[in-house]
Parts: sequence; C-alpha cells; structure tokens
Amino acid sequence: MPTENWRRLRDACVIAAAVHLIAGLAMALILRHGLQSNPDLADRLRFLVERRGLWTAAWLTWNVAALSILWFFACVAEARPCGLTRFALALAAAGVAGDLSAETIEMALVPAFAAAGNAAALQTADRAAVLLTGYLANGLYTAASLASLAALWKDSAPLVRVSGVLVGIAGLWLSAAALADSTWGMLASNVLLVPAILGWQLGRARDAHRRALAGPSR
Repeated sequence: MPTENWRRLRDACVIAAAVHLIAGLAMALILRHGLQSNPDLADRLRFLVERRGLWTAAWLTWNVAALSILWFFACVAEARPCGLTRFALALAAAGVAGDLSAETIEMALVPAFAAAGNAAALQTADRAAVLLTGYLANGLYTAASLASLAALWKDSAPLVRVSGVLVGIAGLWLSAAALADSTWGMLASNVLLVPAILGWQLGRARDAHRRALAGPSR
C-alpha cells in the first residue's frame, strides 16, 4: 500500500483519540449536569437554561468527534482497501448522520424545552436523542469498528487487538443500555468505552506509523 495512506491513517488516529479525550472530558465535567444522569430535575433545568452556551460548546466537541471517526474509517479504507473496510466506512457514515441528528436535538430542542419549563417534552426529546446516538449511531460505530479490526487484524499489535475487542464489547453494552433506558448502564459502559477507544486509536496510530516507515508492501 502507498506509504502516504498509512501516514494519513496514523494522523487520523491521533486526531480522533485527542478529540475523543476532549469530548469525554466535556461529558464528565459539563454535559452530565444537563443529562438524565442528573437526578435533580430542578438543577438540570437550571443548568440547561443558565449555561446553554457551555452546554452547546460541549456538544460541539462530540460533533467534531463524530467527524473525526468518519475520517478515521475513510483512512482505514484507503490504507487497506477491501470489502470490509468499505463496509465499515458506510456504517460509520450512517452512524455520523444519526449522531449529528441526536446532538442537534440536545443542543437546540432540549435547552428550549428547559427554558419553557416543559419537563415532559424535554424528557421525550432527550430519549429520542439517546436512542439516536446511544443505540443507533453507537451500534453502527461498533459494527464498523469490528469490521475494520477484522480487516486489519494481521497488521495489528496485541494491544490494538485487545483494545479493539473492548471497543466492541463496550459499544454493544452501551447500545443495549441505551435501548433499555438504563442510565447506570450507559454511564458504566462509557467508563470502559472511552479508554478502550483511546487505546485502540493510539495503538492503531503506532501500527500505521510502523507500516509507513516500512515503506510500500510487496
């Protein structure tokens, strides 16, 4: 494969890992105050109304994370062109569509319903967003991740294989928890998923860097 393709994959991995780390911190430090994981409804409504700009900015990091993962899968398809990697890219593109739709609901509708004091509408919108991103988009990303892992299995170090499998396990867990409307399950699965993604992406970056240094394969 052209060396440049492996360099692009390396860069895409590093950027995706960095963006997911930032987005994960935004979730842990900011977004949790306005999500259903906050059991104090009055506090949640107050946060959504008074900190709407911060809420929106935090969600924008997840917009960038979705686009970065799409770029990653596009680079995988370039570095290892085959049916599996092209299928993974198609799955990821569909996942991004669901993800951005959900995050638009969270940024636009949820704060508006909070400002109107319409808790019932807020809960409905939030549930729709959770199903779009936590169940649908995450499920598509998980399938894409496993497909790309299978396609690059021979090019993967043990750390990448293990972390990639963990991404699959945590992703399936998150989708199941989102479908079951289990707040605890979604929180717990994310505790496993985010570090697994970081390990997978950084390990994949190292593998891609080594392939780039080795030059075109015969």
